[in-house]
Amino acid sequence: MKYFIATFIAGMTLNGIALAAPCPRAAYVTYEQGRIAGVEWVEATSKSVHTRSELTQSAIIDSTIALRDDASTSSSSTTLTMAGSPPSKTITHSFDPGMIYWSDMIPSSIQQALDRAIVIGGSSVDVPARSLFSSASGKVSVVRIDPADWTVSYHSKTYLVLTDDRSCVISASLPAFGVTIERRSSFSPASYPMWAPYAAPPDRAYTVATAKIPAHGGATLAGTLTRPPHAKLAPAAVLITGLSSGERNNGQPPWMPLRDIADALTRAGFAVLRVDDRGIGESTGDSKTWTTPAKAADVRTEVDWLASQPNIDPKRIMLVGYSEGGLIAPMVAADDPSIAAIVTLAGPGVSGNDLARYQTEARVDADPTIAPADREREVEKQLAEPLDAHESSFMSIDPISYARRVRCPALIIQGSTDLDVPVRSAERLASAMRSNGDPDVTVRFFPNVSHAMLPDVAGVDTGWATLPAFITSPQILQTVTEWARVHLVHR
Repeated sequence: MKYFIATFIAGMTLNGIALAAPCPRAAYVTYEQGRIAGVEWVEATSKSVHTRSELTQSAIIDSTIALRDDASTSSSSTTLTMAGSPPSKTITHSFDPGMIYWSDMIPSSIQQALDRAIVIGGSSVDVPARSLFSSASGKVSVVRIDPADWTVSYHSKTYLVLTDDRSCVISASLPAFGVTIERRSSFSPASYPMWAPYAAPPDRAYTVATAKIPAHGGATLAGTLTRPPHAKLAPAAVLITGLSSGERNNGQPPWMPLRDIADALTRAGFAVLRVDDRGIGESTGDSKTWTTPAKAADVRTEVDWLASQPNIDPKRIMLVGYSEGGLIAPMVAADDPSIAAIVTLAGPGVSGNDLARYQTEARVDADPTIAPADREREVEKQLAEPLDAHESSFMSIDPISYARRVRCPALIIQGSTDLDVPVRSAERLASAMRSNGDPDVTVRFFPNVSHAMLPDVAGVDTGWATLPAFITSPQILQTVTEWARVHLVHR
């Protein structure tokens, strides 16, 4: 298939700007802090667009969009596929007259917005738009600064767009998010090969094996063990998922934070184990009655299993916990002196009641459908909703009591726009660890990073889903890797 990017209208002008013939063949490449987070290839005519976006090498969005003569969208057909799996059911939509398609995950949406704005005319235009995946709709604001510079705004994000003399997008950037989108004259799909969620990486930088771990109650915990290519005795890490029962990557493509962490650590010389939660994915057992202490017991089982594997140094095993995992890592380390180090990523450092109120107030305050006068009442209403067994157990645990008993080196990481865990949690955990004699505790804050460990200036829990990039913050990955190498590889 030949891929190219095109503008779709010819022979019209906007204040002297000519709408040209189709743009040269190219691809949109999305970078997050310098790393490729996705690539989109587009095949377009004046009547239709076929776009294929590949995100984090693991999620594919394949859409065929029918266009009207006025550069608006008449209908769409979209299929979502996870690498290594069959396609999902096709999603079809019809669009009202004058509407365009929009997805932050599909950069050609920006070109579509420009084309439609040029047809409408004027230097500042609001273009009606709707999602390719749902009934969600809104308005894309397009502002022409000069013939080459534009801003395109949607979902509280403003893209700075540069075009050529034919109004073809050359680049678009979200500086506050560290995201750039650049048109390339050629970019082969072979340069961005697909990568199934549990498979070895395309470059075969390390090996991957399936883990089957016997656990209490007759359950079997299933996971993935990645190993560096050398046969030496290796340091190792156990990754721990967040609160919602999750599979080993702690998310589906394109958001897979624990795969990102496992990849970074394994390339740095670590063996890394990541496991489906009990009763989830390929793990057996009952997830409905599972509690945080029971999850901690499973992590202890995983540590023991990993320590018994060949070429794993049992004296150099660390825990890396995300969200609830950032509570469980200190819980396990407090009672197990064999743990060599812990890393907490957005781990709670306040009581369950404080955590619940913080989360609820953040969500209510960010909901434009709730009037300011009604927010306090809505917060109390939501706080009164019943919790399941896992949530109740999580909320009842005092994280500080465990942090005080941690003796091993600890790295505490916190994003500044986390609206799920109070930012003050980081220093509270560090202070508690230091208060009882732990001499090696490091805190690192990351500006404009949300609870999902993604660049997000607002931090709203649904905000990350409308980002054009999904790689766990490269700065966080680098910090974790460098800290772990200093404490466990070069020890």
